[in-house]
Amino acid sequence: MNIKPSKYKLLFCSVAFSTLLGCGGGGGDSTPTTSTPALPQLNATTTQLTGSVQNGVDQWADGSTATGGQGATINGVTCLVTEDYHIHTQLTIIRDGQQLAIPAHVGLQGCAYETHTHDKSGVLHVETNAAKRFTLGQFFSVWGQPLTSTNIAGIPVSKLAIYIQDGTKLSAYTGDIGSIELQAHRVIYLVIGTPPATLPNYQWDPAL
Repeated sequence: MNIKPSKYKLLFCSVAFSTLLGCGGGGGDSTPTTSTPALPQLNATTTQLTGSVQNGVDQWADGSTATGGQGATINGVTCLVTEDYHIHTQLTIIRDGQQLAIPAHVGLQGCAYETHTHDKSGVLHVETNAAKRFTLGQFFSVWGQPLTSTNIAGIPVSKLAIYIQDGTKLSAYTGDIGSIELQAHRVIYLVIGTPPATLPNYQWDPAL
């Protein structure tokens, strides 16, 4: 015998459905939604990327470490032969709101490597005889510093956010750190610990 639901049960189901409790034993689809955190803002004041400007406070000694490039090929990076292909990427490391300067003369021990630095601007030079793909992991190998989600250049990491700026587009990055490609006029931000109020906003020197 079919028994029609009472008006009281229908009323209960209607109220329960409106509060996402569902009606009956299935529980309904109550999967929580997730949202992407808002991207940080760039500083309203721009910093010109030139060799005469040091971006950040000193944290590391200049040059590659003893375990970095000393003249032999390391992690696929060799000594440069010609500069027919020449691009620049900027690397910014921030720890608890303070920017740390990338050392000068990384990759210039034993020879000039295909990726290296000249100064403390954070500009990574890629110079080689033909267009090739280089990664942040390769630069850290030449530098002789670790690059993992828990250790960046000797700094223990418990909280890390990575951002990449290409042109005017800023985006969050959640992939493998070492696989980030060094591309022309790309800015890579590694933010360790407490983030700053704003990220540095760079203006590329026309010479770069």
